[in-house]
Amino acid sequence: MWSNDEFLGDGEERAASCLELFATVPGAKDWQKKLAELSKTTVLPAASELTLSAFSLIRGGDLFERTGAKIAKTPASLLETYADKQLRLVKNGAAKEEQEAAMRGVLRVLRGNAALVKRMLIAKPVSVVIIPKDHDYRPYGFPRNTNPNAAGIFWNSAKTDVALLGLREELILEKAHLMVHEMTHAVHFLAFTKKEREDIDRFLLPVYRNRRWVDEAVAIYAERAFGARYAEEELRQPDLYGKTRRDWNDQQVFSKFIAELMRP
Repeated sequence: MWSNDEFLGDGEERAASCLELFATVPGAKDWQKKLAELSKTTVLPAASELTLSAFSLIRGGDLFERTGAKIAKTPASLLETYADKQLRLVKNGAAKEEQEAAMRGVLRVLRGNAALVKRMLIAKPVSVVIIPKDHDYRPYGFPRNTNPNAAGIFWNSAKTDVALLGLREELILEKAHLMVHEMTHAVHFLAFTKKEREDIDRFLLPVYRNRRWVDEAVAIYAERAFGARYAEEELRQPDLYGKTRRDWNDQQVFSKFIAELMRP
């Protein structure tokens, strides 16, 4: 039986690599040059291009009622640039079908919001590592406290230049929500500012009590937003994974936050 728990016991904590997007922080404007270079333009992007309106919902505000105009999806060229420049697939002998499903599932998380793609373009790169059937994660670069039975893992350390997103080969086709879960971790740990992460903590910590559970709740809410289809045992689990999946509904404030953030 595969486990939802990504880590066991003590060990190095998964780190956030927060974005610095504001002029008051030294080097904050470097992102404009990097994004312009990746976009092959001489025009520096405005900060408004990276605005995430969803955060107004959990800061005690609200979104203006939409006029009914269709929200533009991420341009295919922008998503392709991200996949080419910032995402690396480590195949480890996986079949083509699993390779394609893994990448398609990961990129699905970004497809609805161009601001998220632009943020991930200037964030730390991610290696998507397909773990061969029955193999342990740890020989593939994951830390010693990784749960060898985990279904998937997102790992980031301040000591490395690349984050790791691990997926079990045998679960990729079976559990489409696995890619959503792990890529949402990547967004949460790499694409937000320190204040934005604090806003999420402030909103969810009173319920989940522990930052590790906050991390998991964010990813589970994304699973649900993307229409996850769970096996019966996943819904029956007595822990917070099962409870959060069972209790979710689309009218909760945090559900609306995720829907606005990712626009599935």
